[in-house]
Amino acid sequence: MSFAGRLRQLASETAIYGVSNILGRLLTFLLFPFYTQVFTPDEYGIVSIVYAAFIFLNIVYQYGMESAYLKYAAEAETEVDRQRVFSTALASLLASSAVLSLLLVALRGPFAALMDLPSVWTYLFYYVAVILTLDALAALPLAALRLASRPLAFALARLGGIVVNVAVNIWLIVGQGMGVEAVFIANVASSATTLLLVAPTYVRYLRPRFDGALWRTLLAFGLPFLPGGLGYAVSDRVNIFFLSRMDPARIETLYPRAAGAAQPDAYSEYVVGLFGGGMKLAALMMLVVQMFRYAWQPFFLQRARDADAPQLFARVFTLLTAASLLVWLGVSFFAQELVALPLPGGRRLIAEAYWPGLVIVPVALLAYVFQGWYYTFSAGAYLEEKTKYFVHCTLVGSVVAVTVNALLVPHYGMVAAAWATTLAYATMAVMLWAIVRRFYPVPYEWPRVLGAFVLAALLMGAWTALSALQVWWIEGGLLLGFVGALGAAGVIPLRRG
Repeated sequence: MSFAGRLRQLASETAIYGVSNILGRLLTFLLFPFYTQVFTPDEYGIVSIVYAAFIFLNIVYQYGMESAYLKYAAEAETEVDRQRVFSTALASLLASSAVLSLLLVALRGPFAALMDLPSVWTYLFYYVAVILTLDALAALPLAALRLASRPLAFALARLGGIVVNVAVNIWLIVGQGMGVEAVFIANVASSATTLLLVAPTYVRYLRPRFDGALWRTLLAFGLPFLPGGLGYAVSDRVNIFFLSRMDPARIETLYPRAAGAAQPDAYSEYVVGLFGGGMKLAALMMLVVQMFRYAWQPFFLQRARDADAPQLFARVFTLLTAASLLVWLGVSFFAQELVALPLPGGRRLIAEAYWPGLVIVPVALLAYVFQGWYYTFSAGAYLEEKTKYFVHCTLVGSVVAVTVNALLVPHYGMVAAAWATTLAYATMAVMLWAIVRRFYPVPYEWPRVLGAFVLAALLMGAWTALSALQVWWIEGGLLLGFVGALGAAGVIPLRRG
């Protein structure tokens, strides 16, 4: 297949994964405006705190087994070998999930205290344990679909779960009058649906066999993802816990509406709710990065033996950066217009009580640009079986995140929390690139990439400083000018070739 053809293959599969993610994110994003109409920011803060814990616990439940499965199933020469890898990995996940869920339920009180979650909400950990177990059991079948280049089946399984999640949320909250608990019951139903939809993959790959030697190999490859993943989670979500511990007096100073929107003992949940709302808009960038990741991992594993693989990977990096910067500018420019879209009854798409959280959107979006870089640079570590370096990078990133959060969040609140994540991701990406280039050099197009980055930063700076530019038609013109400049500089192709 030609160079351009392979790029189109990646783009095609990314688009299919992207459609499922776009529709899925759209459905879940529409839940957020719904939540803003029925939950106060401090109530939504409870949801944000628990879901921040999900990120940490999900990594523990899966401990790199999905990545290990992708690696060794891709190298398997026969269907029987692939079945052995799948069955061994699944047996490991099933046993560990049972143990971890029992511990989580038994220690729900200490876990809640560690998260600064009010004791009245500790019963939510029963739902958390069920959701994490179901998600762990669905991880391998979903990975198998990706490896088999079956993005449509993958998309249907993910979308089915998401549709159920939305439907059950609305039914329980509107129809049954339930509160925050409904969010978690709906998630249980969603995870169960996804697992049911990937059941045919179990039929194809699951066999009553367990290979102890293979299991040790899978663990050796996957376990470095555990501390690395936890470090990654610290970089991404530890800010929630620093925000929840802010001095109520400082919260009231930074966000005066807190005084009228929440009781003093709920100020911390209030600011977490605002931050979580702002992150929902930033999730539009995360969508771009995640849909790329779903296609990227099987793509580079399958193309690693191509003679021009390094050049191919370099071009992918340039195109990903261009797309990410376009989303960064677009969502930042139009965030205010988006949240202010009118709804029947004089309401807005996002309730005005959540609008103070918009201040973090440009910074939070930028974090996911660097996350995309990190995923791209990870290819060399996968291919050379140097996954131990993920630990080094993510732990350094977590130190950056904790340091910035600890020093700045008590004084500057949400903006400092968003910058902590962005600086952590930037550190992780640059560090991984510096390490991987020693044993898997890729000729990245740095002049083009950095030129696009500088241009985007200049446009963002001008838009932020000049209110006259903050008009929808001027913002649209700025985006078109950005695309045209990238095309003229050869960063992106303006014509198919």
